[in-house]
Amino acid sequence: MPYFIESILPHAAPWLLVLTRLGGLFIFAPILSSPVLPRQIRVLMLVALTAVVYPTTIDNMPTDLRLDLIDLAPLLLQETMIGASIGLIAAIPLYAMQLAGLLMGQQMGLGIAQVLNPASDIQGDNIGQVLFLMALGAFAMVGGIELLFGAVVHTLHTIPIGGMAPEQTPVHLIAGLLGSGFNLAFRVALPVIAIIFIENVAMGFLMKTVPSLNIMNFGFPLRILAGLLTVVGSVEMIRNTTEIDLDNSLVILRDWVGSLHISAEGSDG
Repeated sequence: MPYFIESILPHAAPWLLVLTRLGGLFIFAPILSSPVLPRQIRVLMLVALTAVVYPTTIDNMPTDLRLDLIDLAPLLLQETMIGASIGLIAAIPLYAMQLAGLLMGQQMGLGIAQVLNPASDIQGDNIGQVLFLMALGAFAMVGGIELLFGAVVHTLHTIPIGGMAPEQTPVHLIAGLLGSGFNLAFRVALPVIAIIFIENVAMGFLMKTVPSLNIMNFGFPLRILAGLLTVVGSVEMIRNTTEIDLDNSLVILRDWVGSLHISAEGSDG
């Protein structure tokens, strides 16, 4: 075997595991997981980032790794889950904003006008898509992508390949963030829900007092108009709420990554 191949072969398995941990980001992370970003570009970004990061992690690599699928399969799954967990923690507030738009659209009667959101590759209404893109822009402006890459690279220095302990998995953290995401969606959609409720009560009262009025032709456009005006009037509130929850999720992500560092030091001691 040529010396060049012999010198590279021991690095194949560790390099693949680093690639897998970084690649987990591309499953849920905002922008990185979007089908709008061509697959070739995502693969090129992943390979280039791995090539840059891997030389800094050689000292933390296990020395007994073999390029064998049976031995590497559990490690590949574990490394993917680490990167995917980091991406999911950052993505939950964005999905919450899309859920808020879905709640608004359903109350306004726009549920039938659902379209494919190319940024998340799922069905959503127009309001949900607008709110999702607003949250996505806020995420990019606060440096979310840089923080995600930094978090994964930090874990490579604090948690060796295959060294993730079961108690370090962020199951409870993700469950708590999902609960706060539902809370965020309801808080954002609450003004529209309240206005539509008032409009429904008024239309019911009007239908009883003026039976000859065609309430469907009159009430449906009024509901949409009232909902849209409420959304426009709530833009500043939505922006502030989105920024606060995005900052909180990123702080929680930093704290979790920092706790992994503390746990790793504690286990060494």
